[in-house]
Amino acid sequence: MFGPHVVILARMRRLTLAVLLVLAACSSGGDDNTVGFTAVDLTATPEALATHGETLVIGTRPSDHPELVTRTKDGTLANSRLTPATPYGKEAHWYGITSDGTTITGVGGERGGAHGNVRWSAWTGDTRAINEKPQAFSTFGGYGAGELIGPVRTSKGPLIIGTWQSAKAGLDIAAWTYTADTWTRQPSAGTVLESSQELLRFPLAVTPDGDGALVAGWQIAKGVVSAAVWRFDGTAWTTATLPDGDAALAARCWDGTCHVVGRAQGRLAWWSGKGADWKKVTTPEIPVGDDDTLAAPVDVNGTPTLLVDHGGVKLVSEKDEKPADGPSGKVVAAEKAGDQVFVIAGGRLWRLS
Repeated sequence: MFGPHVVILARMRRLTLAVLLVLAACSSGGDDNTVGFTAVDLTATPEALATHGETLVIGTRPSDHPELVTRTKDGTLANSRLTPATPYGKEAHWYGITSDGTTITGVGGERGGAHGNVRWSAWTGDTRAINEKPQAFSTFGGYGAGELIGPVRTSKGPLIIGTWQSAKAGLDIAAWTYTADTWTRQPSAGTVLESSQELLRFPLAVTPDGDGALVAGWQIAKGVVSAAVWRFDGTAWTTATLPDGDAALAARCWDGTCHVVGRAQGRLAWWSGKGADWKKVTTPEIPVGDDDTLAAPVDVNGTPTLLVDHGGVKLVSEKDEKPADGPSGKVVAAEKAGDQVFVIAGGRLWRLS
């Protein structure tokens, strides 16, 4: 039979073990809060994402040329046959990709020429093959040219959104339509896309919105800077100023609501709404600098969620933020294909486990 001191020692050992187990659980306690991701192995750096039905479309770029990769729901990766038609198309980086489920539209660009301006390339195709459709130099370039933000699909066909010299002041927001392999810039004069001496407009992102599109950006009127959106309903453009914000940097719309993220006094700002009705959402305090970019929010298990590099990649919602296990570095893009969520961070593609 054991003496009292042996029993006490055994009890102390059991108590010590219990304390250690509790501490271990706390130190990784994150485990209950951390969201796991799995790396998707690609042969080149991913630059842009889009969905084509339930297929993920990935714009990648090896050292000196663009490629287009598809990933089906079961994880099968395949390369689309990509055919450039111009010297700069052969070297393009992906600025944006969109799809209506049938046709894929892409915008590429690479700097060159005496002034080092971006030389743009426009791409059209499907998951089997995508071809550069050469355009006249004056379509996207030449005197008066601005920048291209990216393509967006609408019920009336794809648009490319960018900027062009205004007849009144600065740059107008510009929209190009596509017919018979040709992109044509539509007049901005007389619409809410036009800038003036009193009001300058600057688009930064574009996303599908129902039958049309939503452009996010900022504007300055009489020295006052504010975040703004411009909406195309398939026929006409309207605009709205977002409350208490300096710039809208990214947006995505689903289930009848648009979610816009940006910057307000150096901090993350988030708005939800549609048309002229917008509400600023309270989020965790996250710094967003003047030169920072954000990826568009995605639906994660029914919750609008932003993936952002904030001391490591975090999943941020109105309620909280959770660390991501795996991704690190700058978040370039996020996309949901079917029921799977993907993110480009630190030059790699990751899938929410």
